[in-house]
Amino acid sequence: MATLDWPDDLVPAKVTWGLQSNTEAFTSPLNRSVQTLERPGARWKVTLEFPPKKDVDVGRLEAFLASLGGMAGRFTLWPHARPGSSAYSPLVNGSMTDFKSLPTKSWPASTLVLRAGDYLAVGGELKIVTADVTSGGGGLASVPVAPAFRSAPANGAAITLYKPRATMMLTTDEYGVPVLPGRISDAVVISAVEVFA
Repeated sequence: MATLDWPDDLVPAKVTWGLQSNTEAFTSPLNRSVQTLERPGARWKVTLEFPPKKDVDVGRLEAFLASLGGMAGRFTLWPHARPGSSAYSPLVNGSMTDFKSLPTKSWPASTLVLRAGDYLAVGGELKIVTADVTSGGGGLASVPVAPAFRSAPANGAAITLYKPRATMMLTTDEYGVPVLPGRISDAVVISAVEVFA
């Protein structure tokens, strides 16, 4: 099944993005000290909430959900609250040595180019910037991100700043859209989670 793009005209009234980290904790049976290990594989979770809609808009939402075939379908989704900007077109600069720090180039020199909380996507992975980033005199910048990359993006790969996307799937095979008299739907809540190979 092809991966679909979330329709631009289906804009939720409320969106909750969050990370589901992948950790393991060990508690010592001797002194109860705790060691915690962060493992690769953190993934995005999202809840989309739609207000009551008229018949035509309800139909578009129902049609898109039906086309996914439940949890079998895949779709790309961007953080609606912060779609980002298309002001810059940065690229990956060289190879990655720290999977929580993305080496980049092609920024304007000595400029605040990203703020903590901005999103970006590269190599099929969606990341959040964890600190403000100012480029150097040569237009280079090291971008701190979370979660850690699962695999290093290729040197020279384009970095998406406007509507950066993650590949998602629904968290359940079932959905329903209650409709009130007058063909106006009740509020609809959809949950999805990032999926990757």
